[in-house]
Amino acid sequence: MPDYSQENSVEIQWNKISVRQWRELVRKSGKSNLLQSWPYAQAILITERMTGQFATISYKGRIVGICQVLEQRLMGLFQKVRLYRGPLWLEQALPDCVYEVFWKEIRTRYPARPWRFTYFLPELPDTSENRHLLEEAGFKRIDTEGYSSIWLDLSQEEEVLRANLKSNWRNPLNQSLKKGLTLEIDTEGKHLNWLLKLSETDKLLKEFRGPSPALVAHLKRFTKDRDDMLLLRALDGNTPIGAVLIFLHEAGATYLVGWNSPAGRGKRAHNFLIWHSIMELKKRQVNWLDLGGINPQDAAGVTTFKRGIGGEEFTLVGSYT
Repeated sequence: MPDYSQENSVEIQWNKISVRQWRELVRKSGKSNLLQSWPYAQAILITERMTGQFATISYKGRIVGICQVLEQRLMGLFQKVRLYRGPLWLEQALPDCVYEVFWKEIRTRYPARPWRFTYFLPELPDTSENRHLLEEAGFKRIDTEGYSSIWLDLSQEEEVLRANLKSNWRNPLNQSLKKGLTLEIDTEGKHLNWLLKLSETDKLLKEFRGPSPALVAHLKRFTKDRDDMLLLRALDGNTPIGAVLIFLHEAGATYLVGWNSPAGRGKRAHNFLIWHSIMELKKRQVNWLDLGGINPQDAAGVTTFKRGIGGEEFTLVGSYT
């Protein structure tokens, strides 16, 4: 017989939480992601007119998870709903009923309708158990690959992080450190438009998708007060030859944009920049870095590069409607 007493111990509340509380809960979750952060909700409100709805998931009186869902009304009738990489869990190994109640709540709150356009990308590992969980709750899987990336644990000592580098990454890093490159750190976005123009050109030439310049610009706006944007440039003399853009979200960070010139490739500027990014994030007490996605089929070179840094590779369960 099912134990309904445990289900009754699960409570989900919507929009009962302050910005400060949300930030603190994101910090407690550890492996947070940019898409569940408060600045992302503010940036997407301006760029896509989608409003954040903030859920807290409690079990036996304590908050154990949080989830941000984005909504938009169109012409007073149609509705768009997006759940990107949630929920975030503050505790591990919770009873199955907690996860079941949450996903049933989402399905009940946003039932399938002809005038409702839903897209759910759960922050769940791609396992048969998780696929079954979502199917039982009434979700239909979209035939796409799940998001894959690499978590890098920055709480490790510098010596351990360096030892975990693959030889095909460590050797280029050592070479880059002997090339006389200068590191420039920009937390105010002085060079953001410069980087975004170069990145847009790269996207066109290499036919890959990435965040829109407008979204990134508004992310900068809503992270500026806490210096939660890091734009690092590698200079050869006075000439920038490579750059990376990273956004912090409490105890986590996400690599979002990168650019390398031909000279930068020759001088291993990206190895230089990623390593210095890791050291800078450690100074800021950031414990986890999401390396921003891997795709062995369509971006084999980038995937090999990121795998060389070490870390924990993961693949999410995929997209649902």
